[in-house]
Amino acid sequence: MADQNAFYFYQNRCSGCGACQVACKDWNDVKPGQASWRKVTRQESGSFPDTTIYNLSLACNHCSSPVCVSVCPMGAIFKREKDGVVIVDRSVCIACKQCLSSCPFGAPQFGDAESEPEKQPEWKVDHPMQKCTMCWDRLELGKDPACVAACPQRALEFGLKTALLEKYTDAETSVVGFPDAELDPSGNKLDEPTDPSILFRSK
Repeated sequence: MADQNAFYFYQNRCSGCGACQVACKDWNDVKPGQASWRKVTRQESGSFPDTTIYNLSLACNHCSSPVCVSVCPMGAIFKREKDGVVIVDRSVCIACKQCLSSCPFGAPQFGDAESEPEKQPEWKVDHPMQKCTMCWDRLELGKDPACVAACPQRALEFGLKTALLEKYTDAETSVVGFPDAELDPSGNKLDEPTDPSILFRSK
């Protein structure tokens, strides 16, 4: 496989403004509703008057060994060889949600009647799984993913994982609020490490 693309998140720069979420929905035409490809969460620490708020912007991490790919009974999810982007073929998905129950990051998303009132002819179900595509269409135009381009604080960066590791020698593999990538949502140890393609800096 070619070098993996990755996100870099600088937590201390994130104000939790949600611009990344809005840009993601706008570019990818994700309608208002329960599906959100990128989510911003907030975690508070300490007690008044000494408190700290940590924001975390997170989407699909396009893991090196995506558990969603291995559990999908229809083979609807695959990892692209040329750049490591994990894609779902919505025309194949049957919305069994095994991907959702297995992903430690909650990346798989499902629409509802409000956001997807009309079933597309090629879909097998009313609301097949959808997720972050790392804006592969923007990448092919030489642009950053929409979330990265929209961040006013420059808390998000994008590039080849090897280049990001060379640029940020102090990059971390976790940050406040980031889920344990070695566990599934039930707390069970995953058979293989997911190795998410996201790097962090907290301070």
